[in-house]
Amino acid sequence: MGYLKQALGIFVVISCWCLFAIVLIDYVVGDLAGLIDTSRQTQAWSLLLLFGLSRSATLRADNQKIRQWFVGTGLGTLVSPALNAVRDLFASALRSVYFNVYLLADVLFCIGTPLLIISASAGWWLLPEVSYLSLLIYSCMISIIFFVGLCCNLVRLLSLGYFFGYWLVDEAMLMYPFVAPAVVQQNIALVMTDALNTLLPAFGLVLIVYLLARRHWLKMIKAALTRDSSQGSQPVSSRVFFSNYLLLGCLVMAIPLIAVITHTAISHINIHMLFIGLGIWALDLYWQDDVASEPALSSDWRYFLKLSWKY
Repeated sequence: MGYLKQALGIFVVISCWCLFAIVLIDYVVGDLAGLIDTSRQTQAWSLLLLFGLSRSATLRADNQKIRQWFVGTGLGTLVSPALNAVRDLFASALRSVYFNVYLLADVLFCIGTPLLIISASAGWWLLPEVSYLSLLIYSCMISIIFFVGLCCNLVRLLSLGYFFGYWLVDEAMLMYPFVAPAVVQQNIALVMTDALNTLLPAFGLVLIVYLLARRHWLKMIKAALTRDSSQGSQPVSSRVFFSNYLLLGCLVMAIPLIAVITHTAISHINIHMLFIGLGIWALDLYWQDDVASEPALSSDWRYFLKLSWKY
């Protein structure tokens, strides 16, 4: 039984690496080069599956065993030195690029975000297409992104990429910071369709079930599916028994709702932002602790806001 479990784990690890390679090639050839048609739903669901499987400690251990086995083979003995040299060179170059982009994005984000609100206010004052409502929505959204981005490098880089992406594709590049509130209001109106609005109650139900399951998950599973050996002789009240099964049933019924909401959300996601976001998240796992010790404006902003809130 142990060998079968180990073989199954190795098969899942190899399948995950193959799926990751297929998704990456599909994105590069289809979305970047435009040579083939791609499916956003397939790519997103595959990435979600890979992300979920990557959190398994058992699969990570199996992956390490495969690497150790490959190094011990004859082919691994010949190829490993060259692969390690290429990996170290690539990691060093990628680390240098990550550090420079991190610090540059930190400066642009901390200085540029207040300037966006100032330019949007000037656009509301000078341009008729920028309404007061659009300016208010834009200012609130920029403020939320700013406060979250001070603590999260992923939000900083994605927001900068989103802004510069729209700025570069806009016909009047110099006018974009002034008409940005009107553009953002139009994009929000496109996203908030009737189909999405009908799913908002379902989203609330999923949130409630999630909070209940997070609080009572272990007790619910133990009481509904198993029974502690030390309490086997004690009868379980019908009320507790019914409550546990009710919570478990709500969690099971929430799974299709979560799938529907995820499917709808994926249809509104920019696939480039999704892949870039996953790449930034992976780089942050490796080197954000190292670059966090460097002097940055975001840390100064956090310190200033902490003192302002305290006093």
